[in-house]
Amino acid sequence: MYSIIGADEKEYGPVELETLIQWARDGRVIERTAILDHSTGRRFLACDLQPLTIVFGRTSVVAPPVQQPRSSAPPVQISVDVRQRPRRSRTVAGLLGIFFGWLGIHRYYLGYSGVGTIMLLLTLITCFMASPLTVLWGFIEGILCLVGAMSDADGAPLGP
Repeated sequence: MYSIIGADEKEYGPVELETLIQWARDGRVIERTAILDHSTGRRFLACDLQPLTIVFGRTSVVAPPVQQPRSSAPPVQISVDVRQRPRRSRTVAGLLGIFFGWLGIHRYYLGYSGVGTIMLLLTLITCFMASPLTVLWGFIEGILCLVGAMSDADGAPLGP
């Protein structure tokens, strides 16, 4: 039996593992959701529970056959949406950072529009006096993007 710990630090459950998997498919449990295992008393993130990593990895899962009582009801068909949001490229982000980092374009590409705006305004408001600083800032972040040390605004790692 498991319980999830909500953002309000309230405990919701206990529920079976199958319910957690269904909640993950529905988006009610995400990778960063805290889970409490009642059998061990251990608290961990949902991404650390092996059956849920399959759901978060967006791979197709075939459930093992379940012994069902005989009934006259028709079987229920369940469909799983396995579409995945396209990942942002670390190569594109890195090159944007190296060549146009002083404008903050790589930050806009990664979804950090606030930081991108700060970089752009810092360059323009100072009449390019601060451009050596923003050029260096963008160059360093471009290298960090290329080596995979940065993530996008959603926390997802950058793709190849």
